[in-house]
Amino acid sequence: MKVVRVQKGMLAAGLAVAIGLTAFRLRPPEDGLLPRIARQLAEYYAAARQEKVYLHLDRPVYGTGETIWFSAYVVDASAHRLDSLSQVLHVDLVSPEHRVVARRTLRLQGGRASGDLAITDTLAAGTYVLRAYTNWMRNAGDEFVYSRRLSVWPASPIGPQEPRPVAVPTTAFARARAAAAARPDVQFLPEGGYLVEGLPAVVACKATDPNGRGLDVRGQILNDKNGVVVPSFSSRHAGMGRFAFLPGSGQRYHAHFTMPDGSTADYPLPAVQPSGYTLHVVDGGENFIVEARYRGVPGAPAPGPVQLMTQVRGVAVYPGPRTFTGDAPAAWRMPKKNYPSGIVHFTLFDAEGTPRCERLAFVQNGPAGLRISITPDQPSYGPHAPVQLAVRVTDAAGQPVATNFSLGVSDAGLSALDPTAETIASNLLLTSDLVGYVENPGYYFRSTSAGPNLALDDLLLTQGWRRFVWKQVLAGQAPLQPFSAEHDLSLVGQVVSEHGSRPIANSQLTFLQTRPSKNVTTGTTNANGRFSFVGIPVVDTAVITLQARRSQGGSNVLILPDEGPAIPTQALPPLPSLAAAPAGVAAFVRRSRQAQAADLDMHPERAIRNITLSNVAVTAKRVKIPSDDPRRLYGATGGTVVDFTEMPASQSGMNVLQLLQGRVAGLVITGQAPNLSVQIRNSGTPLFILDGQRVDLDFIANMSSNDVESVEIFKGAEAAIFGGTGGAIAIYTKRADPNYKGADKGPSPGIAIVKMAGFAEVREFYQPRYNALLTNPPADPRTSTLYWNPIVRTNAKGEAELHFFTADGSGTFQAVAEGLSLDGMPALGSSTLTVKGK
Repeated sequence: MKVVRVQKGMLAAGLAVAIGLTAFRLRPPEDGLLPRIARQLAEYYAAARQEKVYLHLDRPVYGTGETIWFSAYVVDASAHRLDSLSQVLHVDLVSPEHRVVARRTLRLQGGRASGDLAITDTLAAGTYVLRAYTNWMRNAGDEFVYSRRLSVWPASPIGPQEPRPVAVPTTAFARARAAAAARPDVQFLPEGGYLVEGLPAVVACKATDPNGRGLDVRGQILNDKNGVVVPSFSSRHAGMGRFAFLPGSGQRYHAHFTMPDGSTADYPLPAVQPSGYTLHVVDGGENFIVEARYRGVPGAPAPGPVQLMTQVRGVAVYPGPRTFTGDAPAAWRMPKKNYPSGIVHFTLFDAEGTPRCERLAFVQNGPAGLRISITPDQPSYGPHAPVQLAVRVTDAAGQPVATNFSLGVSDAGLSALDPTAETIASNLLLTSDLVGYVENPGYYFRSTSAGPNLALDDLLLTQGWRRFVWKQVLAGQAPLQPFSAEHDLSLVGQVVSEHGSRPIANSQLTFLQTRPSKNVTTGTTNANGRFSFVGIPVVDTAVITLQARRSQGGSNVLILPDEGPAIPTQALPPLPSLAAAPAGVAAFVRRSRQAQAADLDMHPERAIRNITLSNVAVTAKRVKIPSDDPRRLYGATGGTVVDFTEMPASQSGMNVLQLLQGRVAGLVITGQAPNLSVQIRNSGTPLFILDGQRVDLDFIANMSSNDVESVEIFKGAEAAIFGGTGGAIAIYTKRADPNYKGADKGPSPGIAIVKMAGFAEVREFYQPRYNALLTNPPADPRTSTLYWNPIVRTNAKGEAELHFFTADGSGTFQAVAEGLSLDGMPALGSSTLTVKGK
């Protein structure tokens, strides 16, 4: 049996990749199919250099008006060592309506970062999605960005509370459509990929509701004459299960299921193939027992030998070929000790090197991670008492291990609300390599008993492999990498044709940054129409205007700034009402509301943000708001209007400023485009406003009059609302007109205005220090989370000490630590501490 360790070091470190790959190539020359495939696989992994992200949170559930504190771990996707390829991390909070409602851009240092996201009290309760990604990891596909569902309960003392009920459709058509949408999704996935006539088959089943949650189903498997093939079947965890049967010749099969609500439904099984291969994998304790079978077309020659390739994150293990003898299967015994812990990818190749069957399984050699022991210095504490936690990290043999970790102390009752939430071990070893939502991932790592192990195998039977595609690997194709690794703030995107049908190569781009500082530069799109501006100086938020032209000079293009991975549109499960919520939710919501109300009493100025006005635009000064044009965001009226739609010359493609020359009294435009100078007599240099957004003269000087509907010039007191002293010129484009009748109301051609946030400032979790001299301490707002430390590192002995004070309240709190050793081993641990009242 051949064991090839494709990657021995950090994939993100270029030198480590070169060394690992060179070591592989320096082996004695090998002939044969699988050595060649292993070599191609090694080259693919070395080129892909994929990354993973994991976020450790201060607690599992939240309320409106609260803050999510997180610690980020960015690792290479193979060895799971803290990565240094990317130096920028993006973290988004996505609402139940599939909108990004909070975003952070963080600077990574050695694969680590920390931050916070506010769940503002203007947001409604519901199921949110927390996602995190680097630009580089998107090359593997948007399905592999970090994603976690969060329950956000109505805890704000003011603002939105429980979601309002949705009206039930009343028309027959609406009822039929709603019923179709509510029909459970049931999938059948034959082990290895196919049902083949006369070959024993194992079929996995996965039943989910419209929100992606598992449904318990039970029923029978029937043939096309409604004969019973499998008399009894039921799912055993999260809507997943399996059954075995022998497919017959020319048969079609279906399942007749009973749903949790008592209704029944029929679902077809995949078609049976007249010939082909099957693959069957059994967990045999210390080994995987693998069997391959083949059924050919009558009269066809016997197949050649088959070969088995297995790999876990680049560690390739392959035995010798096997030949079919009569009806006996080809069989292999694969020792688990040859693999690192994680998902094993089994692939069956025929004699020509074509992949025929695939199967995923899970191997766990020893514990799922290192053990973090957390020991409080006292059995219990009073309010405002000092706490010392002694932390020690050890391996399975009890030896100390140097580890990076983060630790949170929160209300122990909150963990009970989500007891099977993901951990750093379940993420790195399992869910980060799977496509789609995995419900309750922590369940599969709670114990090594038969139940979770069988459920885990059911899960992997229903999942397809997506980290790479064999066709691409075997063809020697380099992985597609449209996204570059970010080392600084960058603005990336694509320039496409006006209707978005094709990318525009060699498009000329002008980058104009107006705030907080002026910055002008140019660039050119690549062959795929993509562009990237790197190293943008942003302290808080920058306003950037992009202008694009074809290489021949035309402006009929669209600029599509990259706004991150696509947001899945699958409906998220609604939260139950507080009355029907799990035990402990009501108490959590009550404590959170009390804490937020006390905080508002101490800081009444924070309540201002809760005042919302309907259908009113609030500006720096009270002015009358125009009633019909949303482009006049500044609320200014009374300027001199030049209507470009009545000017034939505007169709000639002249510059907008050139067309204004000599048409407005007091407006002086001199120079030759694009080097123009603009003055308003007795005022000075004007400000430029494009569809309500402030832009620079350089941008307007390159703007075609074809795109403009009208221009409004404000002089003297008329321009006071804009905050300048030199007057203002407001340009209104045709595309931004709500009454524009053009064929496409998409973005304006050749123009994009982007508001870009800088690196988020790292805040510290509120941690007061009490002493005996403080007789009347202020109210302590810490209720749900007592302590949070996102960046901790043990010494060489695997030890660390943490210190903090208890708050006002009493109760049982749980300290949870997660981390990663220097060689990529996940580490986990928890402990409890008790705070007694006065």
